[in-house]
This record gives sequence, C-alpha cells and structure tokens, in this order.
Amino acid sequence: MVSKKRLISLLIYDFDGTLVDTLEDIAWSVNRVLQNLQLQTLSVETVRGFVGNGVVPLMSRSIVAAGGGEGDVDCAVDLFKSFYAGHLLEQTCFYPNCRETIEAFAGKFQAILSNKPSAFIEQILTGLNFRQPFHAIVGGDTYLSKKPDPEGLLKLIEKFEIDPSNVLLVGDSAVDVETGKRAGVMTVAVSYGFCNPRSNKDFAPDCVIDDLSQLQELIQ
Repeated sequence: MVSKKRLISLLIYDFDGTLVDTLEDIAWSVNRVLQNLQLQTLSVETVRGFVGNGVVPLMSRSIVAAGGGEGDVDCAVDLFKSFYAGHLLEQTCFYPNCRETIEAFAGKFQAILSNKPSAFIEQILTGLNFRQPFHAIVGGDTYLSKKPDPEGLLKLIEKFEIDPSNVLLVGDSAVDVETGKRAGVMTVAVSYGFCNPRSNKDFAPDCVIDDLSQLQELIQ
C-alpha cells in the first residue's frame, strides 16, 4: 500500500476482472462457438488466460487451443458476439464491495476503459442497474486502438480536463498497468481478477489491492 493518500479527481476502471466477474458467461459463449465449429471445448480456467485483449485475440487463442485453424477466426468472432449478446447476464455479477466503493467516490469523475465492445459494457451495467455512476465508457471499439495503447485513456483525461497526476487507473492485468504507465497516471492492480497484474515486470503497478474497497485507503 502507498504510504500517503493521493489526491485523485478521475478514477478509471477496467471492466472484466476488475469490476465485474464475467468469466463464466464469456467461457460459455466461447465454448458454444467452438462446438459450432466442431472443435473441442475448453475449461473455464483456460479461457481465463485468453481474456483481456479484446474479442479477436480471445477467439483466436481459443481456436488454436481447441485445435482449429486461423481461417476460422472471423467466423468465430461473429458467432461469439451473437452468442454472448444473449448470455451477458446469466452469471455475471459485481465483485464484492465494487458497487459500494464506486458509490463512495460519487463526488469524483469515474469512467470505464476496457477492450470489451462498448455495447456489451452498456448492456451489462444497465442490466445490473448501475450505469448511472459512470461519466464515460470507452470500449475496445470506441477508438481504432485498444489497451495497452493509451489513446482511450488520454482521451478520457482530455475529456475531463484532469491533470494526469490526479488520475488513477484500476485494472487486473499487466495490459492495464502498461496503459496507465504510458499515460503517466497512477496505477492500482486488483489481485482477484482474471490475470496476474505482476506478469510484466517492466510495468509494475504502483499498488496491488485485494479488494476494491481498499482504494479508499489510497486516495482522497
């Protein structure tokens, strides 16, 4: 933990594995695609390792792991989006203390920066009755680039006219940490998500927390 609270005006959160546990619904949808392509299905833990860089890498890696070929990827992406759109909220839920923590920071700007398609993020938040707290959502299809390219993060900083020194990015992966470092903002990684936030030694987070509520100990 940091020794002194930091003044933060804009909190930016990753989505999958940071705020919401979407893994079961994602894995179900991936396996429906693989079944459709007559490939072997994958364990939830295998799919876990493929989440975080967007739908195309997710399906590309899943197909390879299932014994398929590269020519199946475009079809697989379309199938995944179709299956997942109808299965977004079967088992998806917020991690413990996420709602309460976000509500505790109601006086600050809060946004989401994810590689997930923005429509899925909007639908999940609406379905969980928690869209209102977020002032902006940047998904993997909002701009041409995706994390770890800092474009989306820099656009949010510009939108809210906040100095990078007063911005915090929270995520569960080295991709999130790298994004934050490249934009010059404070980075906090959660230990409970889909990825190992310490997996890239060149982009170590400023802090790792085990529960989102611990943010209240870090910032003012």
